[in-house]
Amino acid sequence: MERKKGFSLAKGPVGIIGAVLLAGGILGLLMGSTDFTTDAPNGDVTGGTFFGIEGNGWTWLLFGGAGLILLLSAPMHWGAKTMAMIVGLAMAAAALIALVDGSDVLGVFAANGATVLAFAAAAVALLVAAMLPRVGRRRRDEVVVDRRDRRFDRDETRVEEPSGTRRRA
Repeated sequence: MERKKGFSLAKGPVGIIGAVLLAGGILGLLMGSTDFTTDAPNGDVTGGTFFGIEGNGWTWLLFGGAGLILLLSAPMHWGAKTMAMIVGLAMAAAALIALVDGSDVLGVFAANGATVLAFAAAAVALLVAAMLPRVGRRRRDEVVVDRRDRRFDRDETRVEEPSGTRRRA
């Protein structure tokens, strides 16, 4: 029995999201703030803005690290789905904490409204990508029954006719 695995709908989107996050993290480190100070867990940290997204060095490292992990996991279907779920949940948690706190995530990652939006958008996209299936999977010698109860294989050649049926002339 030869199986065709089909192709993954998750690998492409996870790779694209990973590339965008990695590029955003690297550009944020180059163009935004590279301040790695923290005031965890209750303090406030601030950073520079890049394209309206506020971030310190830790924020940009979070974006870049998440993107790198997603890019490395994208070639395998199960890896892409697993990492998309893990990173998506982490981004959702960061968005919720930043939304509640208002200015940062646990005194480590600087955040403003645009940063919360970026975290939330990445989380939604990744959680949707984590749910995407494989398509086109089938067994090569699978038998299909048509409306007249005759059995055919995938190439539409007749295999057998059920017992007790008569042909009409």
